[in-house]
Amino acid sequence: MYYGKMTNELERLYDEYRKKWGCDPSGYENAEYGIDEYREYVSDIKKALKLGIELPDLYPHDDEF
Repeated sequence: MYYGKMTNELERLYDEYRKKWGCDPSGYENAEYGIDEYREYVSDIKKALKLGIELPDLYPHDDEF
C-alpha cells in the first residue's frame, strides 16, 4: 500500500501498471510505502514495469522458515 501524495507522474505509472496487470500498484498489502517514500515507490513501479513483474515480486520474501 502507498500512503503518500499523488502526482501526474504517478497517475501515468498507475495507468501503465493497470494495463499490464489489471490492478493498482498501491493495492498490495505486502508492499508498503509511507508518505515519505515517494521516490522509492515511483522507482519500484518503474522497475517492475521494466522487468515485467508485479511490485511485490521485486523483493520476494521466503516465508518457509
